[in-house]
Amino acid sequence: MKAIWTILILSILIFSPLAASEYDELKDLEDQGIQNADLYYNLGVTYWQLGQSGMANLYFLRALNLDSAHKPAKENLNYVISLSQDRELYPQHLFLLRIFWEAYDYMNLNRTAILTLVLLLISALSLFWLLHYDREKELELPSLVLGICLFLLLSSSTILGVKAYRQAHNKKAVLIQNVAELRTTADYKANRVAVIHEALILIVEESKLGWSLVRLPDGSSGWLEDADLKRVMPLGR
Repeated sequence: MKAIWTILILSILIFSPLAASEYDELKDLEDQGIQNADLYYNLGVTYWQLGQSGMANLYFLRALNLDSAHKPAKENLNYVISLSQDRELYPQHLFLLRIFWEAYDYMNLNRTAILTLVLLLISALSLFWLLHYDREKELELPSLVLGICLFLLLSSSTILGVKAYRQAHNKKAVLIQNVAELRTTADYKANRVAVIHEALILIVEESKLGWSLVRLPDGSSGWLEDADLKRVMPLGR
């Protein structure tokens, strides 16, 4: 048993300086204004190596905000959640709903935009086909094809708009303190709603006077000090 602890301590002593050095390099890139899913993912991994699970989740979420199909970021986010003291707060979705969200995330903003352009081209070709179709023949087939294409184009365009809006107005945040208390109002003296722990993912619904009204994964809500959380989309960006 002592040998195992010795190995763990030596590993921390050896790899901590390396993680800190990598962190400095990655933060320099971020400070230059670079916004890249791989950069955010690597920052998340580095924060995890430094023992900061809240900041790790924050950067995994930032990576997924830019690219919802970023598989390593999603896997690591789920791994950190599985180790969280608040993991029971996250709802368990039904199988079909999980499949839907997997497909939704796979079609990131770029893929959805490409699909929309392809469907626009196909719709234009279908319209051209209908307009130049032999009038002595029945028009059901080209009309049906055009109708299907327009429906798919409308659906794809709607999803593209929703994804673009959600990316630009991401309301998610992460608790970065080890422990924090939710209050019924934005006041230290208010009643306590719940005790939550580092790395918990929150939804910010309102902010005022240094406090934020946040919603937990289980749907409950309360007021939390702004200093206790970090937003995926910082204010003013």
